[in-house]
Amino acid sequence: MIYLFYFGLGLCLIIIQTTIIPFIYFLGRFYDLIIPLVLFLSAHRPVQKGIPLILIIGFIMDCLSGGAFGLYCISYMWLYLVVGGMTTYVHAHSAILLIFMVAVGTVIENVFFIVTAGSAASLFSMHALQSFISQSIWAMITGAFMLIALESIQSIWDRWSAEKRS
Repeated sequence: MIYLFYFGLGLCLIIIQTTIIPFIYFLGRFYDLIIPLVLFLSAHRPVQKGIPLILIIGFIMDCLSGGAFGLYCISYMWLYLVVGGMTTYVHAHSAILLIFMVAVGTVIENVFFIVTAGSAASLFSMHALQSFISQSIWAMITGAFMLIALESIQSIWDRWSAEKRS
């Protein structure tokens, strides 16, 4: 049941990202809002349940983005697997670590997009550097609030499901 909530949240984030954010001037270089959700799920959910959800959200994002098909699915899946693998070595509930992981995930996704576009030379351009910095700052600021909200929702859900079972 919680996965339906995460799916609905993913759809809401996709709608916000594709319809509202492009029309707000100062958010022109905003990061991918799905990244904090992907990182949260990889740190708190088992792989066999998280990967299908991430792939479905990535598929929907691929359909709406107009970019190369499969790009979001692959980037979300790799972010999920990398962070999931890292949680065996680091504390997954560390808010500071997850905030920086959102920023690093944003940079990794942008590098992945540029490299798959076939223009590795543009990876080192001034415009790309400004975009990386701007998106990383936005990711650290807003990603923290998203992760705190997701942690709160998850703990409320866990308490509610524990009360329902007993």
